[in-house]
Amino acid sequence: MESDALVCFQQTRRGTGERWYKVYRVGVDSPDGFADRMGEYVRRTHFDGPVTAPHWFDTSNGPTMKCRLAELGENLVPFSTPDVYVVTHKQVRPLLVVPMAIEIVPVLAAGLRTREYDAADCDTDGDDPSLAPDADATPTRVVDADSFDPPLSGEASAGGRIEWFHLFALQAAYRLAVGPRTGVVETGGDHPTMRVRDGDGVLCLDLLDTGALKRIDRDLLFLDYAPDEDAERSLDESLTLALRDTARLRWRYASHLWHVRHGETDERFASTARNKAEPEYADELAATRGDFLEALSAEYSDSLTPFSTGVAGAALRYETGTRADTFSLTETPSFTHDSAAEVMGRVDPGYVPEKRKKRF
Repeated sequence: MESDALVCFQQTRRGTGERWYKVYRVGVDSPDGFADRMGEYVRRTHFDGPVTAPHWFDTSNGPTMKCRLAELGENLVPFSTPDVYVVTHKQVRPLLVVPMAIEIVPVLAAGLRTREYDAADCDTDGDDPSLAPDADATPTRVVDADSFDPPLSGEASAGGRIEWFHLFALQAAYRLAVGPRTGVVETGGDHPTMRVRDGDGVLCLDLLDTGALKRIDRDLLFLDYAPDEDAERSLDESLTLALRDTARLRWRYASHLWHVRHGETDERFASTARNKAEPEYADELAATRGDFLEALSAEYSDSLTPFSTGVAGAALRYETGTRADTFSLTETPSFTHDSAAEVMGRVDPGYVPEKRKKRF
C-alpha cells in the first residue's frame, strides 16, 4: 500500500538561533532509497538561508505546516503516516511514528470492513483504473466484526494477519474520515470506500463508523530507527523491522484489553487486578498503556525521542531529564523505581524538566 511521508526542513531564526521546521508531505510508494536521496540533497546544499524543499517532489501547495520540533506530534493524526524525515543542515533523521493507541480492536471491529479481491477480478487497466471489483467478484478474504469475536483467533490471533495489517487498516480509516490522499475513493455507496492495489490484489476498505475512531488515543512516540553505521541491515530493513515489532507489541496489548472488555483475563499480563481486587476498566487501560510504554522503552531505549507527545512523551522526559525540543534522550529511560503507568498518571503532557531530579 502507498504511504505519505512527512519531510521536515529545519529553519534557524537569525539573531535568536531558534529552530523551527517547515513540514512538507510527499507521497512515496516505498521508502526505498528515499532517505539516501535526501542525504545527498543535504550534502550538496548549503544552508546559508531559509531551507526550501527540493524540486523533485511536489510542493506546489507550500508547507503542510510550520512548527517547532516539540510541536510536531501535536499536529499529526494517529496512524495517518508511519514516516517522518527531519532534514537538518548536517543530516537526515528518519523517524517512525508509533501511535500509543492500544484500544484499537473496538475501532477495527465496529468501524472498518476490509474486502480483498484478486486484481484479475477488478478494473485495473488503463491510465486511471477505478480498481472496482466486478459485479460477480467474490472476495478472497473479508475482515469484519465477526473476525474479532473473542477469544481472538485465526486472522486476529497473535501472529495472524491483523497483528501487522491493523496499521494499514487504521491508516485507511483515518484517510477516509479526514480526507484521503492516496487510493481510489468511492462515496456513492452505503459507506465511504477506499480501494488500493496491494501486490497481486486489490483492497477495498469500507468505513462503517467514525465514533470509536474519534475517541482513539492521540499520543505519539517518535522512534529514530536509523541503524548504526556498522549494522548489517539497511535503513529500509530497519524501518520494516521497527514497524512489525511495534505493531506486534501494540496488538499484544490491544488483544489483552479486548479480552478484559469481555470478562476474560490472561495470566501473561501482570496488569490485570494489579493492587486491586476488582479493578475498573479505566485502571486496566492505564496500566496496560504503561506496560506498552515500558515494553517500547526496553526494546528501543534511547532511540525513542524526547519530543514524543502526550503523557507518554512526558514520562520519557521525566525519566531522563531531557528537554522537549531536541532529538535525543540524555540517557536510557528506566522505569525501575516507578512503573510507567504511575509516571504517566502524574505528569502533565507538557512536562519539561527544569533540572535533573535526584534519586533516593
